[in-house]
Amino acid sequence: MHVDKKYAIAFLLFAFLILPMAASAYPIMAQDGPEEIIELLLTEGAEILVANIDENGAPAVIYAQLGLPSDDLDLEAEMFDNCLALVVLATRGELLDYVLSLIGVDFMGGGEPGFMLSQFEEGFTPEAILDLLGTDFSLLISAYYNLDEAVAIGKMGQVLAHLANPAVFGFSFADIIHLRIDEDFFGEGFEVTLPFEALDVFMYQVTNPFADALNVVLGGLDDTGLLGNIDPSIFLAERGAAAGLLAIPDMGDLMELINDTMGGGGFSLAAESFFPSQFDMIDGSISLAAVGYIGEQIVSYGDTDLSIGSLVGATGSFDPMDDGISIVMAMLPRSSNITGISPDVEGLTMHDNESNMVMWNASGLGAVSDYIIEFESDSFPPDIVIKRTFSPGSTVSGGSVEVTVTVTNNGIVPIENVVIVDDGVGAIYSTVAVAGSTTDTIASLAGGASASITYTVTFTNEGKYSFPNAELTYEFNSQEYAKNTVTDGYDVVADPVQLLSQMVLDGMPYSGAILGIVALGALFNINKMRKGGSSGGYQV
Repeated sequence: MHVDKKYAIAFLLFAFLILPMAASAYPIMAQDGPEEIIELLLTEGAEILVANIDENGAPAVIYAQLGLPSDDLDLEAEMFDNCLALVVLATRGELLDYVLSLIGVDFMGGGEPGFMLSQFEEGFTPEAILDLLGTDFSLLISAYYNLDEAVAIGKMGQVLAHLANPAVFGFSFADIIHLRIDEDFFGEGFEVTLPFEALDVFMYQVTNPFADALNVVLGGLDDTGLLGNIDPSIFLAERGAAAGLLAIPDMGDLMELINDTMGGGGFSLAAESFFPSQFDMIDGSISLAAVGYIGEQIVSYGDTDLSIGSLVGATGSFDPMDDGISIVMAMLPRSSNITGISPDVEGLTMHDNESNMVMWNASGLGAVSDYIIEFESDSFPPDIVIKRTFSPGSTVSGGSVEVTVTVTNNGIVPIENVVIVDDGVGAIYSTVAVAGSTTDTIASLAGGASASITYTVTFTNEGKYSFPNAELTYEFNSQEYAKNTVTDGYDVVADPVQLLSQMVLDGMPYSGAILGIVALGALFNINKMRKGGSSGGYQV
């Protein structure tokens, strides 16, 4: 079995980020080897707050913490014996795709057409996966190794019951898949040598709201450091957000499997590799948790500074963790000219001119009121907003929707060569009819002015339709910029009149009593659709 290096590196991404900073945070460790540093990270904990500002002035903020799992998980319990990892991942909006692109995973890559839904007469490629998921979903994933299938299912059932306990997380679940990988999995004729006897992978949908998963992730973390001054509501208010928890019941078991799995692929975490056998020292459980969001433009033409505290709703001073390591990092576009940073303490602050990355050793700095980056007033373009609206908000099969995409220049200076494109829905669904122009070009858009395109989409089939990002490109100060809307979902439900007619025709002939029951069933389904329920059929 071969595992691509980039996925292994992504798995250890947090350790790679923290490792170069550890020696500066703890000067006493300057002569220590990687094994001592990583042992400190895994046993004492570490946290990092990262803020990336793109060329449009829009933020992507991620807070991550490496440390001991929450006691609520009860990873020492027998139900977690032979469990390699437990993952809770909740996403709302487009942050997941953003993070995957950072670590080199092309989640929207191409491929052969897969399964079909009524909206897709000729199938679709994996490019539509995020569209179909709607980018708003919560998952629980767990993996057990070297167990009889019935035993693995039993242990997973105990875990689900534990996590569903209102005194713990209060999660509710819906089954997605149980995949068992053993020699029988590959069938006859395949000669495969597995590094384990069997691997049972379970995946469930967490049906709770995104806020519940966010609170679970944050509630189990050490809040003595930077987290103590972060307002969790900021992650619920932005255009895209995600929260994730990776809990490893026994680090030693996991590292043994990774070594066995990757050893044949030229990649090893054994003693002779870069990471010596320090992982063998960690026999207990660890966790990696992260929350983040993508927001709209916050800095624009004329602004001269950025407050990291404002990005996380901070109201007081930032304090580092009591134990472990705390790091604050910010990245600005290379085109922005940084003129100052605060605090600026030699040996505890770093600014890389080439990448425009600023890093603060929060552990060494202690409590500070805020982390500030100053830059020249023309470092960012004007405040440009692109928005898409639908009228009506939903429709029935055979109905139409009017789609409007509006670009507004909220700045005081013009932008040039403005191009609006919103042709994604027609490219995905062969059963829809699009009337009107889905693109437009405007030579110049003055400060305070707006420009729009409007087109109509008619739907043949009911279902959940996805409108991919509407895109905007423009030029400012001889530099090209690009922005987009969020991916929008649009509901097309069955026509209630058609549904009633179908029920009457399907049930002919009727007595008066039966007709009344059928009509009651139709009214129930119509009311259910009005309240947002499923309209896929009816029962009498």
